[in-house]
Amino acid sequence: MTYAITQTCCNDATCVAVCPVNCIHPTPEEPDFGTTEMLYIDPKACIDCGACADACPVDAIFPADRLTGRLREYEAINAEYYAGREERPAVASPNFHTWGEPAFPARSRPTSPRCGSRSSARDRPACTPPRTCSCTPTPR
Repeated sequence: MTYAITQTCCNDATCVAVCPVNCIHPTPEEPDFGTTEMLYIDPKACIDCGACADACPVDAIFPADRLTGRLREYEAINAEYYAGREERPAVASPNFHTWGEPAFPARSRPTSPRCGSRSSARDRPACTPPRTCSCTPTPR
């Protein structure tokens, strides 16, 4: 089962920011953004997490198998948007970070002057998991 966006979509891209598999297009970085009538969910890429439906401010996103009446056509409308387009690579959305992966390459990681110092916590990016220190900080 996948999700589908219906016509009440407000195009504010709130759902794009929370999608962990980047299956909602056009994104604000794409040239189509703002020119399409609504946003669309790729049924082949959707993992059925429901994050987009929870984030939608106008309740325009529903599980495709629960669409009824005239809303049923939006399952096909979402799929048609992706028909004939080249495959979009599954890339994490800008706000999604997978724990365990470095937030930036190892060479560019900031180093702290002294392990355990207060500046080391400040220099670390917020999205990386906490590091453990094997040294004992010097008493003050």
